[in-house]
Amino acid sequence: MRENAPALVWPTLLRLPSDAVKIVYLDLNHWIYLAQAANGSPQNKSAVVVLEACRRARSAGSVIFVLSGTHYAEMLKIRDPAQRRAIADVMEELTEFATLVSRVVVMEVELSSMLDPVAKLPSPLGGVPLIGRGVRHSAGLQSGLRIMGPNGDETERVRERVGRETFDQFLFETTLRLERSVLRGPADDEVAELRAYGWNPEAVIEIAENRAAEERAQTGRLNAETRWRRGRLHDLVSARELIIEFQNILPRALKERGLALNDVASDKESARRFVRSMPSTEVSIAIKTEWHRNRDKQWSANDIYDIDALALAVPYCDIVVTEKACQHILRTSRLGHRMHTALLRNLDELPSVIDQWQPKRRPMALRDAKDS
Repeated sequence: MRENAPALVWPTLLRLPSDAVKIVYLDLNHWIYLAQAANGSPQNKSAVVVLEACRRARSAGSVIFVLSGTHYAEMLKIRDPAQRRAIADVMEELTEFATLVSRVVVMEVELSSMLDPVAKLPSPLGGVPLIGRGVRHSAGLQSGLRIMGPNGDETERVRERVGRETFDQFLFETTLRLERSVLRGPADDEVAELRAYGWNPEAVIEIAENRAAEERAQTGRLNAETRWRRGRLHDLVSARELIIEFQNILPRALKERGLALNDVASDKESARRFVRSMPSTEVSIAIKTEWHRNRDKQWSANDIYDIDALALAVPYCDIVVTEKACQHILRTSRLGHRMHTALLRNLDELPSVIDQWQPKRRPMALRDAKDS
C-alpha cells in the first residue's frame, strides 16, 4: 500500500496546538482501566503506575489528553451508573473536557484544502480549532454556552446587565454541570435541561446505525461479487467513501468554490488521489478495506464509532492507544509512519512514549510527499 499511497494534504484551516505539547488519545477500554486504577481495583498493578505517569505529565503541561464524540456516544451504552461515574471522573481529571472537534468539521476543512489549488472562489470557511471544550465542540457546535433570545444571541447583553464576574461564574458552573451530566449519564431531573442545550443522543445513535447498515449492505454485495476481495478492494472502498461519506459535503463545497466534480476528479487516478489525500478519510478507508476483506464481518454502530474516532485521532493526535485489531491495521497500513503518530495497543507503553515522543505536526505535507 505504501508505494501507491498519495501524498497527504493537510488542512490549513485546522488550528493545532504547538509542538510543545503531545496530544494523547485513549479508546474507552483504556479509560476503563485507568478508572479501575483510580478506584483502587486495577486489573494489574501496572495500571496504577500508568495513571500516576499520566497525572504527572498532565500536571507538567507536557500532554493534552483528549476526548471525542465517540467517547460521549460509547458512555451512553454503559448501564452501571457507578461505572459511568468512575470513568467520567478520571476523564475529567486528565482531560478537563478537552475534546477533538467533530469529524464532519475536519472532513470539511480537509476538503477545502483539496479544492484550494483549483478553486475559482475563496473558501467560505474560517479557521477551526482542533481541540475545544466539551460535548458541543465534539459535535461541531460553538463550544461555549450562549443565551439566546427572540432577537438572537443575547449573551453579552445579559453579561453586562448582571455583571461580568457574576455572569462568568454562573456560566462556568452551568457548563461544568452540563459536561459532567452528559459524560456521566444524566439523572432523570437533568434530562430536560440537557435537551434544551441540544443534547440528542438518539440522533447520534441513529446516524451510526444507518452508516453501519450501509456497510452491511456492502458486505452482501462483496459476498456476491467475490472478485473484488481478490482484486482492487481498496479502490472500491475509496470510491464508496467519496460517494457515501461526502454525499452532503462535496456538492455544497464544489458549488461554493465555483467548481464541478470533473475539475478535481476527471479520471480514476485523479479521483483516487483526491479522496485518499485527505488524512482522516485515508484512515477510514484503511480500516474499512481490511474489515471488508472478511466476508463474515458483522458491522455494528460500534464499528462506526471506532472508525470516526481513529479517523480523527491518528492524523491529528501524537499518541493513540487503541485495541489490538485496529492497531494492527493502522500499523500494517503504515499510517503511523506517514502521519507521525505513535500507535499503541496497551497502556503499559504509554509512560515511556510520552517521555520520548517528539511531535511533528508541521511541515507534514512536505514530509508525506517525500515518504510516499
